[in-house]
Amino acid sequence: MITDRAYSELEEALGRENVSREPALLDGYAWQPSFNTDPDIWVPRPAAVALPATTPEVQAVVRLCNEHGLKFKAFSTGWGAHGGPTEEGVVQIDLRRMDRILAIDELNMYAVVEPYVSGAQLQAEAMKLGLNTHIIGAGPACSPLASATACWGVGWDGQYMSYSPRNLLGVEWVLPDGEILNLGSLGSGAGWFSGDGPGPSLRGIMRGYVGAMGGNGIFTKCALKLFNWPGPPASEGSGMLLDYAAEVPEELRFYICFFPDRKAFADAGYHLGEAEIGYVVSKASTAGYLLNILPHLLKKLEGKSALRAVMRDSLKYLLMVVLASDSPQELAYQESVLDSILDEHRAVGMELFHGIPALGSMFWLNFLRVTIIPLIYRPGGQFSTGWPKDETWDELVDYAEYSQKTKEEWIGRGGILDDMGDCAWMTLYENSAYAHCEEIFAYDPRNRTHTESIGPLSVDFAITAIEQCMEQGFNFDPRMRKLFAPMQGNYNHWQRLVSEALDPREAADAGFYTGEADFDLSSVEEGKISKLLKLVRERTWSDPLPPY
Repeated sequence: MITDRAYSELEEALGRENVSREPALLDGYAWQPSFNTDPDIWVPRPAAVALPATTPEVQAVVRLCNEHGLKFKAFSTGWGAHGGPTEEGVVQIDLRRMDRILAIDELNMYAVVEPYVSGAQLQAEAMKLGLNTHIIGAGPACSPLASATACWGVGWDGQYMSYSPRNLLGVEWVLPDGEILNLGSLGSGAGWFSGDGPGPSLRGIMRGYVGAMGGNGIFTKCALKLFNWPGPPASEGSGMLLDYAAEVPEELRFYICFFPDRKAFADAGYHLGEAEIGYVVSKASTAGYLLNILPHLLKKLEGKSALRAVMRDSLKYLLMVVLASDSPQELAYQESVLDSILDEHRAVGMELFHGIPALGSMFWLNFLRVTIIPLIYRPGGQFSTGWPKDETWDELVDYAEYSQKTKEEWIGRGGILDDMGDCAWMTLYENSAYAHCEEIFAYDPRNRTHTESIGPLSVDFAITAIEQCMEQGFNFDPRMRKLFAPMQGNYNHWQRLVSEALDPREAADAGFYTGEADFDLSSVEEGKISKLLKLVRERTWSDPLPPY
């Protein structure tokens, strides 16, 4: 609950039209689609919602929460339950009024943005100047600021444009007590060009691997590195998603590359990185795409073992490679290098942008802007992943193999939708320095068998990863954090120390940052529980820790 006095002060700070505690409106914030495994699960209803338009207004709301014993949780473009409160008495700070691109520095190749600027919005403006921005796999509607400062997200363009937090430069940060901390070169008054000086960095404390999900304050401005874009300033086209059609720029090529076996596929990934070609290098399964694009067609393949074998096995080792160039000569060079790599690894490449115009006109913007991502909700209404991994490329190729067997088992049980098992989305990062893998699966949250399978399936994925000595992915889930933090350097202990130092009054809702909860293992087979706990104990960090 929020007192009348506290609510009145919020109205005074922001204006009555920018504050609400109407139950129906608050319920709109309490239902977040992603990472809710059951239609009955809602995040706690906020005590109130506040819509600041400036950094001073954000500070005012944060200070009011400190004064009145309330918590706050920031929300920008949003994508799931991690954007909402984790307990009662939280003011949801909706940053949608802070939607400006404040600057694009064409010469130094960076942009300064507010929280509600979307990837598509920034990309459209950057392309007019021959530049482009990294867009995460969640799609162009998401906030690049949130992905770089407070949350996570990897993108298909990581081979060329790196990982969101690596592109982060200067930052304006409203701390949990309402004070402002400017990071990087901004902190010394030198502008936005650097995230690590001359001035305070604190990049690891600010964001770390995953981000604090609003648990350590609010980021109101940041600078993001931009990258070369050789294509036209805008796309002249019509339609949306699968109906989109446009003229494909001459500067781009889109190859689907088919490799004969696991070794050829893995080795080629490294060679593509060493050759420093590829605007996009990513792997997705053919069956997975069919499930999203033509779900009824995939259902008709049930029982068609020969056709399923072709879809699942013959097309299993597939890479999508987008080439981008500033001149015909450069494009010819990149294509010759790609041809050489394909020949060396006995692979076949098909160019779709220009080789098959009907497909190319539909795909080119979908892959450059990731607009195709909403289709992942289409088959059953919801999806999840087998705890995403970032590791060496060949390690992830192995993980995808083992995870496929896990998925096939659960498909056979009727616990998830049938995508033939192989739906590993993999992408290379920074010239193959490392890579990302998500074993995506689709399910129907209205199907009780499906929702009851999520926990046991997560345990199976976890066992697969631990047996390969791999980290446990994005542990923002309080249950996974409690279970796995001891085997990962007790990272949650250190996050609690950081939270205590930054937020002594516990005003920020840190449930997705430091919270811990018991994992409900009641639906998991006893043998699997014993195996998981044994693996965790064997790998638990044993050094003594300082007290909080």
